[in-house]
Amino acid sequence: MKLTLLFCLLVISKFFFCQSAEHQFIKKGDLPDGIYMTLEDVLNKKPSSTEELYYKNAENSDTTDLSQKVFFYFKEKDKKVKFPLGVSYNGEMYFQTYRKYTNKKDKGYDPDAYSRFCKVTNYGRFIYFEENMRGMFSKFALGGINPITYSINGNLKGIVLDLENKEFNMLRDCDDLNNFLKEKNITQIECNSDKFTIGELRAKIDEINKPYQ
Repeated sequence: MKLTLLFCLLVISKFFFCQSAEHQFIKKGDLPDGIYMTLEDVLNKKPSSTEELYYKNAENSDTTDLSQKVFFYFKEKDKKVKFPLGVSYNGEMYFQTYRKYTNKKDKGYDPDAYSRFCKVTNYGRFIYFEENMRGMFSKFALGGINPITYSINGNLKGIVLDLENKEFNMLRDCDDLNNFLKEKNITQIECNSDKFTIGELRAKIDEINKPYQ
């Protein structure tokens, strides 16, 4: 009986090991502190620069701790960091959205503030963060009239860095998520796009990433 149980445990552990080993993944702490200009830098886990930075929280907050969204500045030059794809700062990875690396179906969306970096909140097979995004039509309709109105009305969207396809994919609703899962041969979820919440998306990404953490 004990031998049978031990054999079953070995089979199960081997299954999960093989499952995680067959896909690329990044764990928290894998990316050394520094500036990552390109996606290749991220995939190679090698920063383009290690210039000293400081940050300002992009969200209204009484705390000086790192928030979910920040602006980075070069300490020596006292200038905003504008163009890198990502920044690793004190062990936390931050990305800004870049059309160059975005899935083609999402190229019609922009963040409601440029050069703003968003904190990675889930690591593993898919690197997950959230940003306030707006369709380009809304940008021109509102931003052309009043930039302030444009900047405060973006909708929070979950975004994953797909390491295998080397692109960012914005998961806009339940149908979009299930299409993404189907492409990856991952079990889809039952949900209603009209009622789908960011919390449900976070839970699914966390479930997928668990074996890789």
